[in-house]
Amino acid sequence: MLSILFEDNYILAINKPADLQVEADAWGNPSVERAVAEYFKTAFPWKKQLIVGIVHRLDRPASGILILAKTPLALKLINQQFEQRTVVKKYLALVEGKMPDDAGEIIDWLKKDSTERRAVVSTQNDAQAQESRLIYKVLETGKDKSLLAIELLTGRYHQIRAQLSARGCPIVGDKRYGSSLSAGEVICLHAHQLTFKHPKTGETMTIEAPPPNTGHWAWS
Repeated sequence: MLSILFEDNYILAINKPADLQVEADAWGNPSVERAVAEYFKTAFPWKKQLIVGIVHRLDRPASGILILAKTPLALKLINQQFEQRTVVKKYLALVEGKMPDDAGEIIDWLKKDSTERRAVVSTQNDAQAQESRLIYKVLETGKDKSLLAIELLTGRYHQIRAQLSARGCPIVGDKRYGSSLSAGEVICLHAHQLTFKHPKTGETMTIEAPPPNTGHWAWS
């Protein structure tokens, strides 16, 4: 069942659960795309013109806000905002260990290793690498974990996961990037807040999604 945060005639915002892929695949696995298509069919059987417009993506093991466009024009206009980097994307991450500073900006050059399906920190001189930037702030620190607020300034493949791991603070449950803690098929990364302009009205919208309160998220 979809956890709907906002909906009108142009967009749908949901709180995606962890361990659910965004796009449908050829094997019929559960996905946001399939679930939304079924929701539209059931809730609006008379609206044959609705589309399931994938605007952006979240990694399968992560949770949080996902915006979908319901019309081709809405999809085009929101895509432009992501391309122009005017969308403000904020995350919560529960990591192992402690960051070197209470707040700061992290800049790396990342490239995608398709064989290992992970992002790798490289150098500016690597033609395959892209500049990757984020801002973080430590919200809470416990004995062996820290809760971070993150604003993503660029949107690279596995960016947050790779950059935090490179600082010795992998996201809890993220075995691919060095986490020593198991969280099943999920990781403690949550897309918490998204700010963008409504594709029809131009109004600035901020949508928030509460993080999970089970498993490692209930650490404090």
